[in-house]
Parts: sequence; C-alpha cells; structure tokens
Amino acid sequence: MASKKEGKKYIVLVEDDKILTHLIERNLEKRGYTVKSVGDGEKALALIRSVNPNLVLLDIMLPTMNGFMILDALSEEKILPGLPVIIISNSGEPVEVERALKLGVRGYLVKADLTPNEVGEKVDSFFGRIADSEGEQKREKKPALPIENRTSNGAKKKNLLIVEDDIILVGLLKRKAEQSDYGVFSAMHVDEARAILEKNSIDGILLDIVLPDTDGLTFLTELKSSVRTKDIPVVIVSNLGQKEEIERGKKMGAADYLIKANILPTDIIQRVDAILKKAHTP
Repeated sequence: MASKKEGKKYIVLVEDDKILTHLIERNLEKRGYTVKSVGDGEKALALIRSVNPNLVLLDIMLPTMNGFMILDALSEEKILPGLPVIIISNSGEPVEVERALKLGVRGYLVKADLTPNEVGEKVDSFFGRIADSEGEQKREKKPALPIENRTSNGAKKKNLLIVEDDIILVGLLKRKAEQSDYGVFSAMHVDEARAILEKNSIDGILLDIVLPDTDGLTFLTELKSSVRTKDIPVVIVSNLGQKEEIERGKKMGAADYLIKANILPTDIIQRVDAILKKAHTP
C-alpha cells in the first residue's frame, strides 16, 4: 500500500456517500494525489493508524464510529494535532465546528457549500501548491497582494499578515479584516510569511502556534529579534490555551494571546484594531 514516504501526497478520504466519494476521489487523483477511500468509521481509524497519511478528509456521520469518535481516538493516541485533518460535513453548526477545532482539525468544510472540484482546490491550498492538467506542479510561493491599498476615505490602508494553516479560519479572518478596510496578506508557512514581510509593509500580524514547517513561537522570537520587524504588533491566535502557553507567548513579545475556541473572527479583528491604534498613538 502507498504511504506518504513514497513521494506523492497520500490522502485518506473517510466518507460513506459512494457517489460523493467517487467524485472527490477522482478529482484529487487528477490533481496528482494518492487517495484511499473508506466509508466505515472503525475501518477508517485502522487505516489511518496503518498508513500515516499526509491528510485525512473526514465526514462526521459514519457507520460503526462517527467522525468525532475517530478524532477523540486520534487525540488520545497523540496522533492529533500532528496529523492534518479536514472535516467535510453536512453540518456547519458552530458548536460542531468549535468542537472539531478544539480537537485539532485544520479546517471544516460544509458539503452544501462546495463542489468536488472546490474540495480539490481547498486541498491544493492546504498543501501550498497548485495542480495543472498534466499532473502535480509545485507552486512558486509568491505573496498575494492586497486587493486595495487605500480605505474608502482615501487613507492608506493598514496591512495585516495572517500566518495560519486553517484555511477556513483564514477565509473568515480575511473577510472580516477586509470589511474593516485592511489590506490582507496570508501565509500557511513561515517561509511564505518571511517573503511577504521582506517585500511589503506590514502593520500587524495574526500568528498561529501550530504550523506545518515550524512553531509560531519560534517565528515570534525571530520577528522580535529583527530590527525590521521587532516593532510590528503580533497577536497569537491559537488552539493552545494553557495558562503557561499564554504567559510564555506574552513574555516572548506577543501583544495579545487569543484562544480560537473562545473568540469570534469579528472580535479578533476588533482586538487587532485596538492594538494597532494604541501602537500608532503618539
């Protein structure tokens, strides 16, 4: 059986709808991924344990063992949050989304909002690359430019950098920030964030701790050690909410430490507003 050590990205798709499974599986395979599908919860858990995939796409409603039971088992075995899991569910209820994020999933997709092709695009986005019609192609990591650089009243926009690998949360934060007249950059990887900082003027940073290539606190230390970036306010937004983690983050120079499960995207942006206004007040 293929595994992630053999080169191609290996995805386990856990879904009991055979038609949807076929459509998603075919789309992902066209993008160059190796996909193994399973429609039973217990079999899915056994498969995940045995093949060590690069990504799991997980439905919630399943025979024998539901998605949350699988997440609980993976968490107890310390496989989560290291293993990337994206939920694909019929339900988009906030309580379910919050529960899943607390367990360490990287994203939460609602089936009714996405086509199989859009699921494939989300997976490409997660892996930080694009796929062309001839197969898989590494994406050249170019920082995205903000849509506008001035506010509606003509003032220069403040630029916000979001360093976060949860593609759903990134989308929510970008939308709220743009509604508040920010120019927004986003990066799933620290090297992308470095490139953005090198080429653009950034006024504030939202930083996750658990990232694919390094941890956020290591990057925070780097930011605060550089003359060029040390004065940029950094707000940590994390699933890790232990008192020691919060104290450590603030001691290392974070302007604030927000716990994802306890705060809405709107409130996060409002907090950033307050911090940046204070930072730019003489």
